Amino acid sequence: MQYRFVVSFSIIVLGIGVESGWTQESTETKIRQLERQFNEAVVNGDVATFDRLLADNFTHGSQSGRFRTKTEWMKGKEQGKSAYLSFESEDLRVRVIGDTAVVTGLSKPRWQEGETIGTGQFRFVRVWTKQGGKWQAIAFQSTKVEGEGSRVEGNRNSQPSTLNPRPYINTQLALESDNPPATREFSIKDDRPTLGGKQIEIWGLRCGNALFSQGVTERHVRNLDNMVAHGINCIGVYIQGSNGGHPDPEAGRNGYTPKGELKPDFAHRLEWLVREADARGMVGLFSPRKDQELKDNGAVQRACEETAKFLVRRKLNNVFCDIMHEYNHERIDLEIFREPNGADKKAKLTSWFKEFAPDIETGVGPAFKSGTGDEYAGMEVRLIQKEHPIPKSRFVVNVETQRHDAYSNDGKFEADEFPIFLNYFKEYVQAPNACMLFHSGWCQGITNGSGTAPNPEMGGYGKSEDDRGIRFYYEWVRDNIGRYEYPRHVKKEPSNKG
Repeated sequence: MQYRFVVSFSIIVLGIGVESGWTQESTETKIRQLERQFNEAVVNGDVATFDRLLADNFTHGSQSGRFRTKTEWMKGKEQGKSAYLSFESEDLRVRVIGDTAVVTGLSKPRWQEGETIGTGQFRFVRVWTKQGGKWQAIAFQSTKVEGEGSRVEGNRNSQPSTLNPRPYINTQLALESDNPPATREFSIKDDRPTLGGKQIEIWGLRCGNALFSQGVTERHVRNLDNMVAHGINCIGVYIQGSNGGHPDPEAGRNGYTPKGELKPDFAHRLEWLVREADARGMVGLFSPRKDQELKDNGAVQRACEETAKFLVRRKLNNVFCDIMHEYNHERIDLEIFREPNGADKKAKLTSWFKEFAPDIETGVGPAFKSGTGDEYAGMEVRLIQKEHPIPKSRFVVNVETQRHDAYSNDGKFEADEFPIFLNYFKEYVQAPNACMLFHSGWCQGITNGSGTAPNPEMGGYGKSEDDRGIRFYYEWVRDNIGRYEYPRHVKKEPSNKG
C-alpha cells in the first residue's frame, strides 16, 4: 500500500499602494482581489494567508448556526493541506461604505471525500474593514442553497479503496462540520473484534498522554502511518491523562472539569486523533484516570454522559471504552471506583455511559491483583492489565502490559528483558480472542529521562541511552504479524535470493 501526499505551493503577492490616492472604485477592486486570495487560500490550505486576511475579532456563522471565533475557525488547519479541489464565487457584489466593505455572493466549492467528489452552493456575506491601514475580514456568514448544495459525485474510474490515500482530507472537513461523516464502527462478534463489519486482528500501543497538548497530539497523528506500516492498528489514550512519569507523576492533564464537563480543547484533540486513526482503518481506546479531580459521583456521571454524547454527536464509532482504568487501585479516592460491591458499581458506571452511547463497547479495567474482578453484568470488553493471565472467554484487551523501562530512563531496557517481551507477544498470538496494548515509559510519561516523552515514534532498539526507543516492538509486529492494510495484516513476502 502506497500513500500519496499532495503538497500545494502558494505564492503570496504583496501589493504596495498610496492609500490617500485610492477611490471607491479602486477600493472595490482591492476587495475583489482579497476575495480571490481568500478562495485560493481555501484550495491551497494557506493558513498564513487566512491569518493575514482575518482580523483578530473575526467571527464566522455556519449554515447550521454554529458560531466560531478566528481561533476556533483556524483550529485544526495545517499549512498546505486542504480537502478542496476548487472554490469559485459568482454573483459577487461589493458595497463600500467608508472603511467598511460588504461582500455578497454565491460560492461553489468542490471537495475530495474519499474516492468521491462533493459539491455544493452557498450564499454568503463577508464584511471587510480597514484596520491599521489594511483591509481584513471581520465577519463571514454562509447559507446553503437548498436543492443545489451538497451532493457527491462518484469517481467511475476508480476502484473502492480500503484506505484513504490522503487521510487528512476527510478529517479536516469533519472537524469543521456540524454534521460530520461517521467513522467505521467497532463491534465484537463471537469474541472477535470487527471494524466496519470486517473482522480484524488488533496490535496496539498505549499512549495515555496523547491528548496532553495540540503539539503532542500532532506528533501522534503524524506517526499513525508508521504504526500501520508496522502492523500497529490500535492506540490507547486517556481523556484524563495518565502517569506523567519523571519528574512529575501528576503532569498528565485532565480533560474534565471538577464538575465532569468535557473540555472543548480535549474533545477536539480526541476527535482529531480518532478520525485520523479511522482514515487508516485503526481503532481507538480511551479511558479516564484522575478520579480525585472529579468532585463527587455526580461529576463522574456527568463525565460518562458528556463523553458518550460527544462520541455519538460527532459519530466517532471506531472506539471502545475503558470507563475506569485500574478500578480498586489503592490510590483511588472516590468510593464508586472501589470495592466493596464493585460489580454493582461497575454496572452503574457502564449504564451511565451506555444510556447515551448504546453502540459503543465498554468495560471497566481492574487494577492487577487488587481483589476486584474482571467481569460484571453489562460488560462488553473484558479488560485486564500487566501480567494478568489471558482469559479464555469474551473479547479480552490487555490495556497496559507490564512496563519494563523506568520513567527516569525511558526507552532503555536490560538485555534479559527482551526475551520477556517475546513471550508476551507469543502469548497474544496464541490467544485469538485477546489483544494487547504495549506499554512503556517511552510512550507514556511526560519529559522523562529522554527529555522528549511522550514519544509515539518508535525511536531506537532500547539497548542504550543513545538507542532509546521501542523499535523492537514495531519491527516484531511487522515481521511476525505483518503491516496493516485494513482489514487485515499482510506479511512481507520472503526473499527468493539464494
